[in-house]
Amino acid sequence: MELAATLALWWAPVIVLALFFRLIGASGLRFGWLLTAIGVYAAYTLAILEGGPLIPLEQYVGALDWNWAGKIAAVATTLIVFAVLAMATKAVSFESAGFTLRQRPGSVIPALIMIAFLAASGIGLEMLAADGRSLSPERLLYQATMPGLDEELFFRGLFLAVLGAAIPSGGLNLLGARITVAGLLMTLLFGLGHGVGIEDGKPFVSWIFIVVTAYFGFGLLWVRERTGSVLIPLIGHNVINFSGSFF
Repeated sequence: MELAATLALWWAPVIVLALFFRLIGASGLRFGWLLTAIGVYAAYTLAILEGGPLIPLEQYVGALDWNWAGKIAAVATTLIVFAVLAMATKAVSFESAGFTLRQRPGSVIPALIMIAFLAASGIGLEMLAADGRSLSPERLLYQATMPGLDEELFFRGLFLAVLGAAIPSGGLNLLGARITVAGLLMTLLFGLGHGVGIEDGKPFVSWIFIVVTAYFGFGLLWVRERTGSVLIPLIGHNVINFSGSFF
């Protein structure tokens, strides 16, 4: 019940904005695909929060402080849902999800510059927060692998393709990257997922987490759209998280 309420909090502003963009003619809106997007997002969220016990990782490596099993369950869910949808419809494909190693011509250097800028931003924010370094081997290994592997495959991969089918738009060319309404709403959801929730039966909002997460999410979206692939966003996401651990 709490998970359903949390999903409603995340999705309510997204649906309102989707309807608004449709009314002003900035995008289309396909309700069947929108329901699919909500279902895909719910499956992913359920996997990352509740899927851990299905993967008995701690039986083999001992007690863990980080949600390795939940992340692995989320990655598995993303890949399974992608396979099912890719077989069922042409709207979801390796190309539309960015599941390719091929980078668009002339995109790699700008993408790497953006990743370096985002990593520097992350270090700056960590220094401002001054909440102390955390250099445990488990944390460093986790931050160097799981955030990008999980969140880029889903948010800027599968989910962006599904939401793009639900909310089609021409997009705006921003320094060589086509930023669509779906991309903006995906970024909003990315921020809300990190800063809005329910705790002890009461909703809470952390504006700083929403804004900061959406900031990094938009930068990674730009890289994804500039390159046409989730490869550099995936690696870059881990670089940002890993480097921030030292400050």
